[in-house]
Amino acid sequence: MNGYTAPTSQSVNLTNGNATVTLNYTKATSTDMPSGAFYVDGDGKMVAITPEDLKQAGSRFVFYAWLENKDGGVTPATLGSSPAPTSAEQQEVAPLGTQNLTAGYVGYRGPNGQVYPVIGAAVRWDINESKDGTNIRIATADDGAVASGAIRPQDVNDNAMSATTFTNRATGSNAQFPSSPDYPLNNVTGVNTADTDGFTWTALWVPSSAAGVATVTAVAEVNGTEINKAVLTKRFAPSAKLTITKVSDQSAGLNQDRTFTITVTNIGNGPANNIMLNDRLQSGAEAAYSITAPDDGTVTPVGDSGFDATPFNLAPGESRTISFPARASATGVYCDLASVTSYDNGPFGTVTPGDLQDDACLTVTAPELTIIKTLVDAQGNILPSGTEVAPNQEVRARITVTNGGSAPATNVVVTDALTSGQAANYAIQTPPQDAALNGDDGFTSTPFDLAPGASKVFTFGASATADGTYCDTGSFSAISNNGQELGGTSDDQCFVVTSPLLTIAKTNSQISGQPATNSLTPGSSYSSTITVTNTGTAAATAVAVSDLLGRLTNGTQSVNFGSGNYVLSNGAGGTISSGALARSANDANSIVTAPATLSIPAGATLTLQLTSSIPAGAPVGEYCDVASFTSGNAGTGNAQDCVTVVSFISEQTQITDQSDPVRPGGTTGVISAAIVEPSSNEGAVNNVLIYNFGTTDPVQQTPGIFDFANSAVYYDPSPVRDPQTGVVTSDYTTASSRQLSSGSEFTVDNASGTGQQTITLDPTFRIAPGGVIFVRTEITAPVGTAPRQYFTTYRWNNVAESARTTQTNFSSESTTVIP
Repeated sequence: MNGYTAPTSQSVNLTNGNATVTLNYTKATSTDMPSGAFYVDGDGKMVAITPEDLKQAGSRFVFYAWLENKDGGVTPATLGSSPAPTSAEQQEVAPLGTQNLTAGYVGYRGPNGQVYPVIGAAVRWDINESKDGTNIRIATADDGAVASGAIRPQDVNDNAMSATTFTNRATGSNAQFPSSPDYPLNNVTGVNTADTDGFTWTALWVPSSAAGVATVTAVAEVNGTEINKAVLTKRFAPSAKLTITKVSDQSAGLNQDRTFTITVTNIGNGPANNIMLNDRLQSGAEAAYSITAPDDGTVTPVGDSGFDATPFNLAPGESRTISFPARASATGVYCDLASVTSYDNGPFGTVTPGDLQDDACLTVTAPELTIIKTLVDAQGNILPSGTEVAPNQEVRARITVTNGGSAPATNVVVTDALTSGQAANYAIQTPPQDAALNGDDGFTSTPFDLAPGASKVFTFGASATADGTYCDTGSFSAISNNGQELGGTSDDQCFVVTSPLLTIAKTNSQISGQPATNSLTPGSSYSSTITVTNTGTAAATAVAVSDLLGRLTNGTQSVNFGSGNYVLSNGAGGTISSGALARSANDANSIVTAPATLSIPAGATLTLQLTSSIPAGAPVGEYCDVASFTSGNAGTGNAQDCVTVVSFISEQTQITDQSDPVRPGGTTGVISAAIVEPSSNEGAVNNVLIYNFGTTDPVQQTPGIFDFANSAVYYDPSPVRDPQTGVVTSDYTTASSRQLSSGSEFTVDNASGTGQQTITLDPTFRIAPGGVIFVRTEITAPVGTAPRQYFTTYRWNNVAESARTTQTNFSSESTTVIP
């Protein structure tokens, strides 16, 4: 098999000034390149064609020649394995003024049946003269110089009636398809590039404007041996070519006509017959859009928004124009499309172009004015119509005119006039800008234009001197972009002049089962009733009622809030609304309604009912509840009532021993507690504690037989208590407890001895509510004490600090002496 020799070594010297560099490289020398055509196998190797192959040329090679690929014939992507060209692919009609490729492919069929592209096979293309002659010529051909794989240069001869080309190598320098702006390629052979293995081509054209028909014979040779031939029939004929234009987009106002023109022109060389043209709305609301189709019989209307043209013919260079007006009754963009759906093109048959169409749009714009009137406060917040105000209180109104449309409105004029209420009692106090007053009860603006999306605002203030309902209305007039007059009116906005009058009363009362309000004690409760009555002629608005809980006169102690509710009732006793009472977010001792403000109609009464209780330890004195109201239009007011808290003291005693039992001669300790209960509202003074140690009876008050010593006295103002029983569970060792000083804070009659001891606290020493006196004493059962149960008793005498009543408490603890 032909191939290549091994590379040979080469070198070259490069000199720059005094420096010389030697470059060594290899050079491949062709010793036995294929001498003619070859094929490229599946691995991309060049394989020479042998004489044996040429002897079997009919079975070893395939040759395809065609004009355009169609379904069922040549498949360009798989040329070697695709079917042979169909007869339809070997006949073609092309328009004059174009040039058309003829395609050829030569393949080698290997032993495995696979076809591989042959490079350098020759194909001779001959245009056969008929007795009538032909004006079809070869324009150009493959292998412009010596292309890769070609065995000789391009050969176009015989007055461009014959050419010889050679099949290409994809990687070679192949002559590319012709690209002429005046004679574009028309057909599609299916192969999109000349750089295709085994492929070759020529181009046919007609140098004159006359039609022509030719038979082209294609003969394929491999290394001088013919392998096959094909006959192609080519026809050039004049072709129609249509263009369609539609007048450019237009704009209009509502119901304004705009004329659209459709023009179809035949710029081709042949006639176009039976041209089917239609026009259809493509976008926009069809119900609002309409056209007026010509009534000369050239079209058939389709609804109100389209038409079908009567089929017509166009000779070369001829045009057909259809004009019609269009309008729309609603704003928007209305686009309709003119389309040539089909026409007869002589030898080319019926053409259905699909893209021979043009559209144009009618943009309909219009101003869309709206007028809104509202009542507003000083900050511009909207108030409801019917807002109640006091006499001579100014009410602000705002009129807003907005163009929400798509076109400007011109000569806009806004007016406002009183429509309800006595004009003599009503007056505009603060007139709007850009407007002139019409007397005291209306105004007219200066004319202005309003662009799309723009607004103009007129704000003014008005008041009335007498009760009544005062309503006024805003309106506008304007000119639309289609010249028509526009107008509109706002809703009435009213304010009501009223004169409310509120009174407030407050009463505290006894609750069943509780003390009277003049003799309350800590823990007891009472009821409060607050009434706010509107005796005026109009509703009192934004009424906020609060009750400041009873507070000790000249003090800061307040009572506790339990629960409460309110009822708003009308003059007939019916309930308007009701709700709960709650603590104010700003003052925990202030009780308010929820919601915090209410409107009290004329003749209505707001009643607040709440229950309060006296807190534990509340001091003696008078506690006064103060009820008050504020309102948006009825001023303020307050009322109060008081309750009296009387003195109250509750005491408790506890005594325990530290070890039990003891033996004769044994020592233990006893701890007693004198307690003022936390619920008391006064403390204990003049405290005297009398102890008997080792008595034989738990209530015996005579001296006992035990010895005592080392008595210590402690005071704890905040001992730890059992949360369920209230019993003191801590002792004298807690951090809040302190030991009292003997001699200054207390005295004892005997520091030690037998039987009885008396501890007297300083008369001014106060055991506060919740406080406790602890006394710790060592006791000893003397040697010889008979075994049995003995008792330590103590009596606590004191005086209530406020009521000055004498209090006596007694307690005992048993201690058992065992042998």
